[in-house]
Amino acid sequence: MKVAAANLQHPLIRPVVIDARDGFSPDEIAVMVVITSPALRALRAQRGVARAQLLQAGLLPNPQLSASFDRVDARGDPTLVNGDSLGVSWDVTALLAHGDVKAAARATADALDLSIAWQEWQASQEARMRAFRLWSLEQRLPWARDVESDRAEALEETRRAVQQRLSPAPDLTPANDAWRRAQADRLALEQQILVDRSALNLALGQPVDEPLQLHLDDGFPALPENALAQALDGLPTRRLDLAALKLGYASQEATLRAAVKAQFPRLDVSLSRARDTSDVHTHSIGVTLDLPLFDRGQGQIAVARATRQQLFEEYVARVAEARSEVGQIIAQITATRAELGAIDATLPALEQLAASFARALAGHSVTPAAYRDARDTLATRRIEQSQLQQSLLELEVGLETVTGQPLLNRRVAAASP
Repeated sequence: MKVAAANLQHPLIRPVVIDARDGFSPDEIAVMVVITSPALRALRAQRGVARAQLLQAGLLPNPQLSASFDRVDARGDPTLVNGDSLGVSWDVTALLAHGDVKAAARATADALDLSIAWQEWQASQEARMRAFRLWSLEQRLPWARDVESDRAEALEETRRAVQQRLSPAPDLTPANDAWRRAQADRLALEQQILVDRSALNLALGQPVDEPLQLHLDDGFPALPENALAQALDGLPTRRLDLAALKLGYASQEATLRAAVKAQFPRLDVSLSRARDTSDVHTHSIGVTLDLPLFDRGQGQIAVARATRQQLFEEYVARVAEARSEVGQIIAQITATRAELGAIDATLPALEQLAASFARALAGHSVTPAAYRDARDTLATRRIEQSQLQQSLLELEVGLETVTGQPLLNRRVAAASP
């Protein structure tokens, strides 16, 4: 695995050095998925079929050899001899479309290579996104447990107060609802962690319950002012699926040319040597020409032309879709970063408030309930911050995915618990 990852040759995925001593980074997991994924390995097996088809397209038809023997009946003229003939023929018109047929097969094989590379890129990016999500969920889980614990304590205090007739019984309902929501949030986090870890292990070809340790050193840089223009510049070239569609169009163009050239009537040229029963030797050259009275290849030409137009329209639609998707993701990144900045600005004050309440509680200046409320507010805001960080990471991985362009100099700090 380490050797394959360090020597990976891919148009979009860069080789990495895998070091599992401190866990796996999202980039390491992305490369490992490309190498080990059973689904991708089965997909890459299609390359052998395409290369075999390319080999077949480069072969010319075999010549045909014919021979005959005429034996003289013994009761016939004794001056007659046995006759024989030997001839060879070949379809000359195969040369007309040979170059186009081979070009079509080569373009198809190259398009398949790009299509497989694009699916590998998609799979690697999905694995990176899951790794970022899993890391973020694991960061939030301790805070979710703290919130659940605080609300469980609040519920127990309310229950005791009701039993001692210090609080009315209806106070139990909101306290119980708050605790159940916190418990449901914690259970949902644990379930999502299990789902994402199982999905990553499946992509890596590992048992679903195999422990997977992650570490995150880097994040993503801030987008430049002209991020949209940079992302759209050269998009059809960077997107391997669009490049594969262009090669598919080129393959169909060559197929159409081959179909047009196939309209030329089939021409077989033959050479033969013969000896008849009178012992007369002859050498002859023959030509066989099809008469295109009914079938002139109109159907094949129409199919090839319609398929070419379909590929063109699909390419135009995919380019427009990709450009629109890039614009939407960049807009979402901008909005998410603004929202995250607003939450980041409130955290220092909440942290100071929680710390002051902790000191006041030690001096018996505030009630435990007030301190719990301050802690609960801080933990809830940290959870919101982590959720936005996760959304931002997923959006930026999505931007990489749709543009086919990895972002450089990633750097984001983990939030402190």
